[in-house]
Parts: sequence; structure tokens; C-alpha cells
Amino acid sequence: MRASSESLISEEHATCLFTTRHQVVIWFSLSFYVADLCLDLWVCGAHFQAKRSRSAWFIFFCILLPNLYAGYKSLQWYLRAHEETPIRRPLKWIVRVLFFPISPILRYLDAWVYGRRARLHWQNRNYALEYRNFEKYMMEIAEVALLRLVIIFLEDAPIVVLNLAMLLKSPPPGVVTQPLPQQGTTPPPETVIISNEEESENETVKLVRLISVVAKLICTMTLGVVHYVSCNKLAWHLANTKDKGTVPQQHHQGRSSKGVLSWPAEMAIYCWQLLAIGSRVIAYALLWVVHFDWLWLPITLRWCLHALWIYFDVAGMSLVNSIAFGGVYLFSFVTTAPGRQILRISLYYTITFGEHIIIALLWHYGDPTNYYHDIGLGVMFGGSLGGLLFLSLYYSCCHPDREEVWLRYWWRNRKHNRQQRNQIQEQQHQDLPLQ
Repeated sequence: MRASSESLISEEHATCLFTTRHQVVIWFSLSFYVADLCLDLWVCGAHFQAKRSRSAWFIFFCILLPNLYAGYKSLQWYLRAHEETPIRRPLKWIVRVLFFPISPILRYLDAWVYGRRARLHWQNRNYALEYRNFEKYMMEIAEVALLRLVIIFLEDAPIVVLNLAMLLKSPPPGVVTQPLPQQGTTPPPETVIISNEEESENETVKLVRLISVVAKLICTMTLGVVHYVSCNKLAWHLANTKDKGTVPQQHHQGRSSKGVLSWPAEMAIYCWQLLAIGSRVIAYALLWVVHFDWLWLPITLRWCLHALWIYFDVAGMSLVNSIAFGGVYLFSFVTTAPGRQILRISLYYTITFGEHIIIALLWHYGDPTNYYHDIGLGVMFGGSLGGLLFLSLYYSCCHPDREEVWLRYWWRNRKHNRQQRNQIQEQQHQDLPLQ
């Protein structure tokens, strides 16, 4: 078995599989996770201190439930990995149980350990063990990317919607709306300019909310999706090549392979997800402003719809995972299984545009005098269309398997069939007897 594994690996290659870029990604992602968790806990505590119990408990459960799910899945994966081997280090399992609510930290550290081992084996020219440890690194980083994806969209996304809705409810800086006058009294001006200590404090709160929304959107949420797509693309490619008994060419000659996303591909995915997630966040924030009491209805219906869709569409997907990914699909489309995605993407964005049209009508008639009325509609629909533009750019020009993309595949088959028909017609014409 060992000899066959070593035969799959090239005798020598110039660069280590676990590069400096991999290390930077690990520590960068770990720092973002810790900072994001601390920020959300601080915001939750600030809401409790300000006696806003409703929003405080909302943020608390947005933090608690996704991290409990991540801990449950992480512990399940650890147990599954030790089904055939005995547990020899009780202290290690005690640490895993203690870190249950913040399990991604251990996953990032495990990935770094396997990567460092791969680098040491590369330095010792033991390429078989290097590849084996790099596989374990890829498994760990793909699993933690999945956990982070769920945490991002079930923890950060609702908090972003909350902060954005609060910003939409308030007037622009320096402008405050006065209450309507009573009958028989002189109506005051529609707006007044005020400048005092209380207003300055409110402006600071608004600025903090705005910075939080922008930071979570352009960093935590969007980069989390890019990381998930990149890791899973390479993990699926490694699994397929391993099943076929081959090692990707990139792993022994330093060249790019189909499983590796290029920088243009990652930039296209980033722009696609940034615009798409932004449009979804603004859509739910608009609905929050005009019909908060009914916000749960469309979210619950769509969540259940996506959960059932994923459960019956993806082979081997458990109900718990389907529910988790159903929450992710409220804000973004991500690939949950290898293969062509054209039908899934078409169905997802058809549902999304239908929901956006309904929200636009409710927003237009529910709060027509809002300061951000036109901007909200423009961002919602503009983000959706821009996201589709970059999605098309990614699949047509930047996808690692772009030659197998549905439109290209259909066009190539059509061209091939046309050539075959022309050849048959020419052959038949040549075979006709001369008159």
C-alpha cells in the first residue's frame, strides 16, 4: 500500500505543496473569526447595557445557534475519523469538548499543523508523506471553510440586516424629522438642523453601524464564500484524482490544475458574491423597515424551500446540514455538490428576483417618503444584476472547467454534430452514380 502511494508521487518537485500563501490564509481567516466573534459579543453586550432587550436577544441567538451547529459538526467529524482507531489521547478530546462552541479555532490549528508537517516532509524529500499530510490539510481547511460559511450567514448576515434596517429608519446625518403637529396648532418646519451632544452621540452610533455593515459585507461574508468555493473546488478535484489513482499535475510540477482557482476567478467570485449578498441584505433590511412583524414569514418559507431542495437534490445530505445550507441560501448561492450548476443557479435566481419584486412593491407603497427610498431599490436590483454579470463572467471565462460549462458544452456538441452531418452529406453526394 505504501509503495503504491509513493508511486503516485513524482520523484521531485521544486516547491512545497503547503506554500506561504496557505499559511497566510489560515492565520488571516483565524484572526477574522476571532475578531468577528468578539465584535458581535461586544455589540450584544452594548444592546443589553442600553436596555434594548429585543435586539440584544436576537443578536445573542444569532451568535449562539450557528456556533453550536459548528461545534456539533466538528465533533461529529472528529468521532467519524476515529471510528476505526482507538482514542489514545484523552486530553486532546477534553480540549475539543471545551472548545465546542468555538470549534473553528481548533480546525484552523489542525490545518496549520498538517501543513507544517507537509513542509517538513518536503524538506526531507519524503514526497509521499508530504502529499498525505497535504491531503489532511485540505480536508481540515475544507471542513472549517464549511463551518465558517454557516456561521457567516446565520450569525453575521442577520446582524448586518439589523444594523442596516436601523440605518434606513434614521434620517441622514444632521437632519431629524419632527412629529406631526396637533390640530389647531401651528405646524413646525418639516425638518430642523440640530447640533448638540445627544445628536453627536447618535451620529457616532450610526457611523459604527455603517462601518460594521461595510466591514462584514466586504470582508467577512464575501471572503468567507470565496474561501469556501476555493477550498471545496480543490478538495473535490483531489478526491476525483485520488479515486482515479492519479495525482494532479499541479502537485508535482508546480503548474495550475483544474481544481485550483486563478486570481481572476477568485476576483470574479468575490465581485459576484459581494453584489449578490449585498442585494439580499438590503432586500431583507427594506422588508424589516416596512413590515417587521411579517418578516419571519418570507424568511421561514424560503428557508424551508431551500432546505427541502438541498435535501432531495444532494445525495447523502443530512436533514441538519440541509437546514443549515437552507439558511445560507437566504443570502447567497453556493455549490453544495460537484457537477453542472446551470439548473440550480437558474432556479435560485428566478426565486430571488421574484422575491425582490415583491419586496420592492412593499417598500414602495409601505414607506414612499423614506430618505433612502430610491437608493434602496437601486442597490437591491443593481446588486442582483451586477452579481449575475460577474457570475456569467466567472463561468464563461474564469472557471477551471470552463470548457465543460453548459453553454460551451452545448455549443461544442452542436458544432461537432453539424460537422458530422456535413461530412455525411458530402460522402453521400460523392457516392451518387454519375448520370
